[in-house]
Amino acid sequence: MADISEQEKIKLEDIIEELESIKGRHTELVSVLIPAGQNINVVQKQLEAEKSTANNIKSKQTRKAVIDAIDMIIRELKNYQSTPENGIAFYSGNVSTQEGATDIQMWKVEPPKPLKTRAYRCDQTFVVEPLKEMVQVQEIYGLLAIDRQAATIGILEGREIKVLQHLTSGVPGKVRAGGQCLSPDTLIMKSNGDIIEIKDSHNPLLIMSENLNTERVEYTPVVAKWENNKELYKILTCYPRFEIESSLEHTFFVRTGNGIEEKTLSEINEGDYLLMPEKIGLNLEEQALEFKPVIQQEWNMKKVNLPEKMTPEFAKIVGYYLGDGNHEIDRITFSEQREDVAKLYSKLIEECFGVKPNIRFREGKGYYQIRAGSRIVAQLFRHLFKERDKTLLEGIPSIILRSPDFVLASFISGFFDAEGYVSKGRVAAGFNNRNLSRQLQLALLRLGIISSLSEYDNRRNPYSNNIRYTVAIDDIESLKKFERLISFSSNEKKEKLVKLIKNRSNRNKVRQIVVNGKEVARIIRNSGLNTRQFRCPDFFNNKKQLSKELFKRNILDKISDEELKRRLELFYLSNLIAVKIDKIFPIGLRKTVDIETKSRNFIANGLLVHNSSQRFHRITEGLAKDFFRRVAEEMKNLLFDMPRLKGILVGGPIPTKEEFLEYGQLATKLKDKVIAVKDIGYVDEHGLELLVEDSWEDIAEQDLIKEKKVVESFFEILGKERDKAVYGEERVNLALERGAVDTLLISKNYDSDKMKDFEKKAENISARFVIVSLETTEGQQFNNITKGIGATLRFALE
Repeated sequence: MADISEQEKIKLEDIIEELESIKGRHTELVSVLIPAGQNINVVQKQLEAEKSTANNIKSKQTRKAVIDAIDMIIRELKNYQSTPENGIAFYSGNVSTQEGATDIQMWKVEPPKPLKTRAYRCDQTFVVEPLKEMVQVQEIYGLLAIDRQAATIGILEGREIKVLQHLTSGVPGKVRAGGQCLSPDTLIMKSNGDIIEIKDSHNPLLIMSENLNTERVEYTPVVAKWENNKELYKILTCYPRFEIESSLEHTFFVRTGNGIEEKTLSEINEGDYLLMPEKIGLNLEEQALEFKPVIQQEWNMKKVNLPEKMTPEFAKIVGYYLGDGNHEIDRITFSEQREDVAKLYSKLIEECFGVKPNIRFREGKGYYQIRAGSRIVAQLFRHLFKERDKTLLEGIPSIILRSPDFVLASFISGFFDAEGYVSKGRVAAGFNNRNLSRQLQLALLRLGIISSLSEYDNRRNPYSNNIRYTVAIDDIESLKKFERLISFSSNEKKEKLVKLIKNRSNRNKVRQIVVNGKEVARIIRNSGLNTRQFRCPDFFNNKKQLSKELFKRNILDKISDEELKRRLELFYLSNLIAVKIDKIFPIGLRKTVDIETKSRNFIANGLLVHNSSQRFHRITEGLAKDFFRRVAEEMKNLLFDMPRLKGILVGGPIPTKEEFLEYGQLATKLKDKVIAVKDIGYVDEHGLELLVEDSWEDIAEQDLIKEKKVVESFFEILGKERDKAVYGEERVNLALERGAVDTLLISKNYDSDKMKDFEKKAENISARFVIVSLETTEGQQFNNITKGIGATLRFALE
């Protein structure tokens, strides 16, 4: 049964107040409470019997008053064929305050909620407790005070706090994070898209991590950083090829036959599977171009249209410039073998800067030369690339990394136009810049394109001793994304890419499903199906891995059970994939960097790593999460089916309460009811008291928010459409008489008799009726301005 409305509550409170104010001089006040469903004829017969009993009252005056009161109730009962839906209560008796005088009166109450009490009593007071229960606080608030060692669950009912359960965890106290050691040049990605080396990280700084509950990337703050000297080992993966350098104490997320486990490098072997994100999704805005040219002789400078922000067209030129461009004092120059590409970039430069380039073919060297003469444009590219030898020393400009994905994709397209090629089995770009190659591999991950990074000693090149780095894309899904999002400007390369995709098999060794086969088999069998029908025995026995596409085709698409399909789809839709370790080998004693993040993981060189590698710390983290889940399960048992639960208050020290909400797997229905999260230092019964004390405003806000919206709407209409709102008794009364009122608002302290009259008029025209309290600023403002009464209108009054 829904809670009673504010109007019904006020009506009932008025009746209760009146009945409680009456005190009989003797036991001559009769209360008859008839619950819902009670046979009204039976009640009449019982009251007739009570009249006979009343004849035994010694006092003649009292005897007569009681019998007269019962007769009055019996006469009223004869007007009813059956008991009303919610029952009915009768109160009758001598209410005269003068000794010896008689004044028999009667009240009948049809309550707004079912009456559950059956009663007949003659006393000096009326029995009103069952009615009072109906207007008492009906909502219950769940309470949780929690830290890593203990938790107390309770409820707030009215003003009373009740403890329901107290739990302890056995988790040791928190220790200093540390022991995680990575090479200082390990790349991490900031929340704004910048890619930096881990040695340049600091507190505060937001970097990219993975939410292991939702399996989606998210930001996490760096909260601590340390530097050490340790023996480092290089880990190389295959399909795709990533690399990372770490100490033996460093912790990784590893897919095993038992699920996802946290293991130190000392416990990991070649052939094990690490985790990586399939895509690093960022939501970034276009970046303004903060560049002011140095102009000494404006009359002698060619006019240029400088872009105000980094556009896709400008980004494409910047990417092409990084691969094949250079600058002089008053011009930029590009070298290009293909005429169609040279013409395209010449047109782009003219459209972007308003400068018409010159194209000529260098017969002796066999390439086209594009020259754009402008000192300002040359300054702009010097501004973007500070290093003279950009081919070896520069990375992706920050303004590109901070731009939206479509701008980043355009930059990469330009770079691949300069350095990229299509071979028999892959799309790749080769160059001599290690930092740029690693940045490019991470930048491609933003687009969901997974690439491999390889290095060669370049012995075949007689002109250079520099190591050659190749970023290669060879899985079919990444090739399709490359064609759709990046592609080439060269028609020849475009045709080769289309042919490559067409001829490539759909077999995919790159995007391996993150869950192990035995876990999938267990879920399928628990749903009543047999795994034989899917014909993947090696996968179900953890002898073979399965790509996401094969998982979809061989398993998901063959399941008709919607619930089972929905559950298994979570693995297919997961942003995490497994990548196999190819080699692990020592590289010597090196400087190392250790950072701690709030989410306890981050993305390093494209792989997902844990941020605390000490075994003890890892165990305590696991125990804490287990405790959080146990508390969440207990809350579900105690609160999930509680019908009057209106909200939940959570308190505890920083950051435990937030960790509980993030990792405790609290049922969604309960998590959605959390209305306040407070910092408190105790987690016992006193902690619940502090939690409630700090949350009264939040609770009051929940109760009054609907009322506030109605009042705000009234003032908004009054301000914008003055003829659609009225206030004051005279104007409101006129609007009611004409049937114009949509919503009638009356302050709670308004004259009760007048309120009832206005409410009846509102009911007659089906207008909404709202009682405005004085507990909010809006309510007080309404009362002061309108003198307690106002209305919004369906149509304007003439």
